[in-house]
Amino acid sequence: MKYSVRVKNIDWLDTEVKEGDVCVELGSSLYWGFCYSCDFVVGERTDIEIYILESGDISFETMFSYNRDKEMKIVPLPTDRTAYYCYGRVVSVKPIVVDCGDMQFDLGDFTTDERVIGEYVYFVVNRLDIHKCMKK
Repeated sequence: MKYSVRVKNIDWLDTEVKEGDVCVELGSSLYWGFCYSCDFVVGERTDIEIYILESGDISFETMFSYNRDKEMKIVPLPTDRTAYYCYGRVVSVKPIVVDCGDMQFDLGDFTTDERVIGEYVYFVVNRLDIHKCMKK
């Protein structure tokens, strides 16, 4: 998925290989993500792509029963700023795409049952990865 953001901060983990955590403003929220070959500049407005490393620890039953309040939000984990609790609504299958408000996530093809479209779900993102879109 592609998003237009403003880069708010970069916390360099290794300046030689340009690896760091990047904070971006998307809508009215701030999100931290890991970036490798990071060529962002603080303050710039740019287009990014977001990828996720999803937790495989949540059962199908938990995923489809835990979001009882039908929320669409992304909440940072208190122990890791690039990890998030995600609450959203399934908008498509083949692949499964979940709308969590500010972002949509591709969760792969764990089901092709179209009856899940419109269902509210919960999942955990172990790490948000941010990459600058290549200019054409």
